[in-house]
Amino acid sequence: MTARTRILRFLGGLALVATMLVVVFALLPGWIHTWGATEEEVARAMPGDGILTDPVLTWTHGITIQARPEEVWPWLAQIGDDRGGFYSYAFIENLIDPEDRYHNANEIIPAFQDPQPGEGLIMDYLTVHTVEPGQYLLAELADIPELGWTYLWHLYSSGEGATRLVVRMRIQPAPEMDNPAITYVMDLGGFVMERRMMQGIKDRAEGRFDPPRIEGIEIALWLLALVAGLAAAVLFLVRRTWQIPLLIAVLSVLSLLAFTFLQPSVWIRVVVDVVLLVGLVYFVLRRQDEGVQIVTKNPRGRV
Repeated sequence: MTARTRILRFLGGLALVATMLVVVFALLPGWIHTWGATEEEVARAMPGDGILTDPVLTWTHGITIQARPEEVWPWLAQIGDDRGGFYSYAFIENLIDPEDRYHNANEIIPAFQDPQPGEGLIMDYLTVHTVEPGQYLLAELADIPELGWTYLWHLYSSGEGATRLVVRMRIQPAPEMDNPAITYVMDLGGFVMERRMMQGIKDRAEGRFDPPRIEGIEIALWLLALVAGLAAAVLFLVRRTWQIPLLIAVLSVLSLLAFTFLQPSVWIRVVVDVVLLVGLVYFVLRRQDEGVQIVTKNPRGRV
């Protein structure tokens, strides 16, 4: 294979992946801003809406929990860094906070069941604004005039022993700090953490808890999908037959996006990684087998 062919393949593959990512990341904000919420929940007036006059970022997210509101509330009541954690990716939170204060509780902690206005949820910055026990917890960013931030967790009974957890977050930076690129990164990164948090609350209220080292397992599976994609990209560049490696590389990119934003169960991630790796091994072994057959039929290199 000539160098020119490899360069053309590289540029073509890069263009395909770049186009795919541009489309996905252009569509993501419209999806993540209202993930899981109904139209009525998005339009509903909720506590704290009047605190910020012109937010540049607003989320309304919803999830159904198969438990009564009074069974969900204790998990909300103890939310916070030095309290019960945020039930999200603690390893990411602790990378940002070197004091290692984030640990997700798998039990209800009596000492944190009575949150009061002014108490810190993220150090002394994001503090409790208003509490209606059994119904909602509203937090607000304090003492940082350059940035407005409200965070609301609201429980609604949905009948037959189920609860709707609706989370609304609103961010309003000062005009001189309003940078669309920074806002976009906050948008995507914040959603990844909140999506995990809401699932964490749901799991705990329904009696399921994170097994030990689950975050490490998820990281390993994410990295495995990345390695499979990189290996497929190399095969795409160096092998004459390129269709299967390109397909595996594309599937790897889609898998990484799904692992990050859809956050499927560990078992689904394992199956996806196995499919990617089996595809790679099949391609490599098949090409080797074909090479052996060619050499056997043409021992002197004649075609």
